[in-house]
Amino acid sequence: MAMEPFAIGLTPADYEKHGALVTRRTLSQLQALYTDREAVERQLAEGDPVVYEVYELPHPNDETDLLVNITVLYPGKVGEEPFMTKGHFHAEPDTAEAVIGLSGSGEMLIQRRNGELRRLVVAEGKISYAGGGWSHRVINTGDVPLVFFAVSGANIVHDYDTAARLNFK
Repeated sequence: MAMEPFAIGLTPADYEKHGALVTRRTLSQLQALYTDREAVERQLAEGDPVVYEVYELPHPNDETDLLVNITVLYPGKVGEEPFMTKGHFHAEPDTAEAVIGLSGSGEMLIQRRNGELRRLVVAEGKISYAGGGWSHRVINTGDVPLVFFAVSGANIVHDYDTAARLNFK
């Protein structure tokens, strides 16, 4: 059975009011993403900051539905590397994902399995599209939270292992 129709605002609070699943990713969970191990250890000694939060509406019931979420990626750096989301492919390789910037500024780093790498702007009013076969992660290059809306097919399963094997950890 398909999801029921809905209309809500594009804020984390609006999503929470509609039963969103909230996932918070902290530096300790993402430390393998950063190359400066000493910077990671220094920062973790001072605390374990939240790097980003995902507000995902309840999972669709049908693979023909769309999976929608809002992500808040906080500003910050680990050494010289900015805060970023965990990069992933989709296990169903033809499934695309689009990101629409709501506020802040950053970029989407995308990579194919053959190593081809590109960068796309993520900013208010811009759409960044990672077609099927591209891994993707979002990086906050600004000094305020980067908030974006993401949409993909409901059939996605995140494939973090392939991304990590290709050094897109």
